[in-house]
Formats: sequence, C-alpha cells, structure tokens
Amino acid sequence: MVIMMNYYLIIVERKINQMNRDHVKDILPEKLENYMKEFEEDMKLNEDNIHDKSMQRSAIAAKWARYCFEEERFKKKMTESVEQLKEAICQKLYEKKKDSIVNLKTTDIAIKLEAEKHLKKSSQYLKIKDELDNQDDIIRFIMEAKQIISGFGFDIKNSIEVLKLENI
Repeated sequence: MVIMMNYYLIIVERKINQMNRDHVKDILPEKLENYMKEFEEDMKLNEDNIHDKSMQRSAIAAKWARYCFEEERFKKKMTESVEQLKEAICQKLYEKKKDSIVNLKTTDIAIKLEAEKHLKKSSQYLKIKDELDNQDDIIRFIMEAKQIISGFGFDIKNSIEVLKLENI
C-alpha cells in the first residue's frame, strides 16, 4: 500500500510539473499568475505536509475568501472611476453647449450619448476597461479556487484513509 500511495503522489506531482505555463506567460496579468502560483502551493498535498494542510485548511479558505472580497472591492472602485470619467465628460459637454440648450430633457439624452462616444475613445477609459477585464479574470479564478478549496477537506480525508490502509 505504501508503494501505491507513493506512486499516486508521484503521478500527481508529475502532472503538476508537466503543466508548462510558458504559452500563457505574457497573456495573463502578473497578479493572476501570482494568485495561480500561490494557489498551487496551497493545494500541494503529500505525506510530509498532510498534517499541516489539514490544520491549515480553514485558514487557507479564509485567505482566499479575503482575496475574493478585496478583488471585488477593487473592481467596484474601477467601475466607479469609469462613471466619474463619464460624468466629467458630460460636465465638459454641458459647459460647452450651455448657451445652445433649448430643451433640457432632449439635450440631456444627447449629451449623455455624446459623452458615451467620447468615453469609449478615451485612452483612460480603454486602460480602465482592460484592467476591468483582467479583474474579471482574477475574480473568476479566485471563485474557482474557493470552490476547489471547499472540497480540499475531502482530499485530505481521502489521503489520510489511503495512508491508514498502507500502514495496515
């Protein structure tokens, strides 16, 4: 049984080592890559660390819940900055056209549409939009990580059972 458990751990370790990530190195944001590396370390399970991982399981889950909360807050702040940028553009357009405003309601809609066009051409907006897309990827990864962590207790339990069987 010891041979079987060692064989299983060797196969898992080989699969992790075979995951060559060079093809995504420059595609994924650095922050996401760092989260992926940290998650990989958190999920490594072997005979030497099984006790430690079983004791740290809830702390690992709490850490990833905190990451999720922090990244969602950061996304909210970025979304608010897009809205502020849009408001600033609207304000400039209002000031530019204040003398020619006849119908406030119609002008308001027209200015908002024009502001939207200017916003989408803005370099600031394009930069924030890229960051928002990256942020969505980060949040999606963390949500997936939390899902995997929720089952990590079963992985630990099953590994302990295999170790017990090997020692019989």
